Amino acid sequence: MTRRQSAAQAARRVLESFRVSDPNAPDLPVDPVRIARSLGINVYSARLVPTLSGMVSRLDPQGGTDIYLNSEHAPVRQRFTTAHELGHYFAVEDQPGGDAKVFVHRRDSLSACGTNSEEIFANQFAAELLMPEADVQRLHGLGLGSIELARRFNVSLDAMNFRLKNLHLAA
Repeated sequence: MTRRQSAAQAARRVLESFRVSDPNAPDLPVDPVRIARSLGINVYSARLVPTLSGMVSRLDPQGGTDIYLNSEHAPVRQRFTTAHELGHYFAVEDQPGGDAKVFVHRRDSLSACGTNSEEIFANQFAAELLMPEADVQRLHGLGLGSIELARRFNVSLDAMNFRLKNLHLAA
């Protein structure tokens, strides 16, 4: 199984578990902050340096996990950043002894490049969490274009176009 497949599978498990545990949550758009908080992860919005979209950290093995979002970034960017940081969280948690690890991951301009295994995992996790493949295929099959899909999933048009391309639904 590739790193991308593993990330997508992890996101589907998280989403399925969340939908079972919180049946009142709407199916779409997926709320990554609500998911994070349901897991006991604190989510904060703060003014960060412009090149930093956000970060996830656990500074004490017995302490909690925190996600920080750049309050200066657009809401759709903050949603993707939250989902991306959850990807890092689950990548750590899936490792042996992961729940006792101390870590810090930052989402910066290098994260979008997708050249590092951890960033590939986090980006794919975020894409699958916010834009589940089955839902994207179903709505695309009904004739919805990328603008309407981006609106329904509450993501940027760039994120939706990238998702459609990766799912081989657009050129």
